[in-house]
Amino acid sequence: MSLKEVLRPACDGLSLGIKFTKPVNFSVEKTLFANVAPAILDALTAARSKLLCECKDFKKPTQNQWDVEKSFFQTDAYFQSASEYLSLVKGFTEQPPVVDTPADDQEGLLSNDTLVPSVPFTCCEWMDVSSTTFVHSLNAHHEYAHTLFAIGCVGLQRANDLTQVMLRSRDFEFDEPKLKEAYNLLLRVAGVFDAVLSWLGTASTTSTELSEDSLAQWRAEQTRAGNSDIQSLQRVKDFESGVVSKALNVVALAQAQELVLLRGVTKDVVDWVLMGKLAMDISRRYAELNPPAKFASWCAWKHAYYVGLSSYYQGMAEWVKNDGPGCAQAVAQFKSAKEQLANLQNKEVERSKTIIDRDLEIATARNQAVYLEMVC
Repeated sequence: MSLKEVLRPACDGLSLGIKFTKPVNFSVEKTLFANVAPAILDALTAARSKLLCECKDFKKPTQNQWDVEKSFFQTDAYFQSASEYLSLVKGFTEQPPVVDTPADDQEGLLSNDTLVPSVPFTCCEWMDVSSTTFVHSLNAHHEYAHTLFAIGCVGLQRANDLTQVMLRSRDFEFDEPKLKEAYNLLLRVAGVFDAVLSWLGTASTTSTELSEDSLAQWRAEQTRAGNSDIQSLQRVKDFESGVVSKALNVVALAQAQELVLLRGVTKDVVDWVLMGKLAMDISRRYAELNPPAKFASWCAWKHAYYVGLSSYYQGMAEWVKNDGPGCAQAVAQFKSAKEQLANLQNKEVERSKTIIDRDLEIATARNQAVYLEMVC
């Protein structure tokens, strides 16, 4: 078959949207940040404005910073700016270094025994994506979590936009740079949502490694799990039990795998056996998810779709053998793929159904005219 006839996966991503926030000028919030140096407040303001999440009026979400600046998006520059803001905010959650004097030691007044004073970040208002309500950051711990989640949403949206450009191409030309950028973004997004879970004191995976780094991470997560400033985030739907972040971590990895599959089936020489296994692995990822109700049906759709594609690609692996048993197996696999996709409806699925019907008809005709093999 020619390249134009290849059945490419429908890599449309989850449309979560941007986690909007209202613009903030920390320098004018003198009541909240009276003891903070003006230079730090200026740095906070500048770094936060580069998160690409600002929306002056939540009632008019179409008028937002992302829509204005997304065409100029640069992945490395964005994550560098985001890291700068996260570092500044995290500084408000950590114990400052202390210099102990002999007098302190004698009196037992080591300042390590005191807690970091909680600085309110209530000037920072965010949209809760899961409930489409709006909440304020009560402290730096809240602001850090909201920012991480927002960065993940931006990365996911950018990856989806790049994928849609590829899918909408009139002659479906393969675009290597866009695919690579989308793939790398999705891996970063998965890491961001994993970082959200770590901040909440909930690991996305259970590690059996006993290295110093893994033990240090475990201790940090346990500390956060007992931090009342962090655990109060459980009242925000985006962070409740870490359900949304766990799901988005898996979704980002699954969507990255979809792009690997897309690249694989567009090569000059295709390993159809491997493509069938990749499609089944993607299907398994979606099936094992415990997603929020908001996108449960989308995950179920993805699961069924990739089960069907796996059958089709396995059929192609049999078809290219050019023998009777292979032809009969191809017919059986194409029929299975057709049944799997029968109840799914959207533009990309209809395209997939058309290609499967075409190849089923060709394989059936070949078997009846040449091989006369029994189809199980």
